[in-house]
Amino acid sequence: MPYYPANSLIVPAVTVRRERHLPSSAISSWAIREGSTVAADEVIIRGLLPADFIVINALKPLGLKRAEQITEEMLQVSKGNPVFEGDPILTIGKGRRAKSLKSPTNAVFARLEGGDVILQTNPDPVDVVAMYPGKVTSLRNSNATALIETAGALLQGVWGNGKIAYSQLRLEPRDGIESLLGDTLVPEYRGLAVVMTHPIKSDVPFKVAQQQAMTAIIAPSMRSEFRQLALEQSIPVLLLEGFGELDLSEIVYNLMRDNDGRPAVINAVEPARWSADRPEVMITLSTNIPAPLPITDQPLGVGSLVRIIRAPLRGKSGRVKRLIDTPRQVENGLRLLGAEIELTNGQIHFVPLANLEMLGRAVEG
Repeated sequence: MPYYPANSLIVPAVTVRRERHLPSSAISSWAIREGSTVAADEVIIRGLLPADFIVINALKPLGLKRAEQITEEMLQVSKGNPVFEGDPILTIGKGRRAKSLKSPTNAVFARLEGGDVILQTNPDPVDVVAMYPGKVTSLRNSNATALIETAGALLQGVWGNGKIAYSQLRLEPRDGIESLLGDTLVPEYRGLAVVMTHPIKSDVPFKVAQQQAMTAIIAPSMRSEFRQLALEQSIPVLLLEGFGELDLSEIVYNLMRDNDGRPAVINAVEPARWSADRPEVMITLSTNIPAPLPITDQPLGVGSLVRIIRAPLRGKSGRVKRLIDTPRQVENGLRLLGAEIELTNGQIHFVPLANLEMLGRAVEG
């Protein structure tokens, strides 16, 4: 029977589609056109956040008795559009006999609900920036959501603090990010997203990030006692491996090293029970470079690229050389199904299936 391991996408070149949207309570007032090519810092949707609501019964001013008598043709304003004091919202009839319901104040037309007009007063404007440079392929939910297609290297992580940034990547210095702590600004790291190669074991990385005006911290892991401190940071904090004291796996380190100095989206999504979104680093490439879609629906097979996610070989990666269809005994005495994995150093090891994850890449023969 086919076995489908967990997937963590770690791909050097891939095409992805990502949604950018207004807050759920906001109303779209403008959106960029479908098919537009956008930069990371470009505003693609503008909206208005609800403030105070005003409910006005429209039946009496219009001389009507039932809500069903109000038609779309009577509306003089569209949902989400501003109206100013004295502007007509609903009009019935023409000429001198026309009757109108006028706005009592400057507001935004929210909706018509039965015989009631609902306005929002003092709305707060909100802009949505693309973050992912690429092409807007579609607009959804009354232009409140934009789907962007982009290409680049993708690394999915495990945990984030809910922040997002677009910034240039920079590997931490050989002596670690802690070596930057002091009274002197270091231009090579100021305003950049720093990739740590070792776990966060103290609050020093956060102090350094603030001192050097860094735009993000990307680390392999972090002690759990610093979770709340990470949530309080104003910049993204993204863990690639998990909580504890885990080092970067070799395939992640190699990809980060090869892309040192390149711009990337650091989307430190905080995991949620009912959401499939994962924290990720998307290292953007030219949109003219063709790249395949990630592969997430293939069963484990000979030639699959995998990463080992548990000791004693945690962090190692390689290709499946042979699937073992009879259980083998492992170090803890259990007999488990597994596969023979040829590591990047040429060594071959038996690894239980539960200790493997696929990386979104094509199977090699």
